[in-house]
Amino acid sequence: MPAVKWELKENKAIFTGELSRNTINEAFEKSCKSSFYKKDIVVDLENVDKVDSAGLAWLLILVENAKSTNNEISLHNIPNDLLKLAKLSAVDLFLPAAI
Repeated sequence: MPAVKWELKENKAIFTGELSRNTINEAFEKSCKSSFYKKDIVVDLENVDKVDSAGLAWLLILVENAKSTNNEISLHNIPNDLLKLAKLSAVDLFLPAAI
């Protein structure tokens, strides 16, 4: 079964595995939301090997939640598949990418 793991080191969230409809569930969302609440976070996606539209939507929600609390999220090491999906969905400008 596919899985996504993450760990928070200071202000950096490191994700590993699959960020998709198969791995994003209520427990995952709750743990991330409570850990990222009212913090500036760097999201490192270097070790993510699959992202689908649900993963993209979740990242956009994460960005919106941060904005609502006057915090910042920046995405690092964005997989090419995610960039392509974001461009096809016309939401690439909403992803706060750091190059």
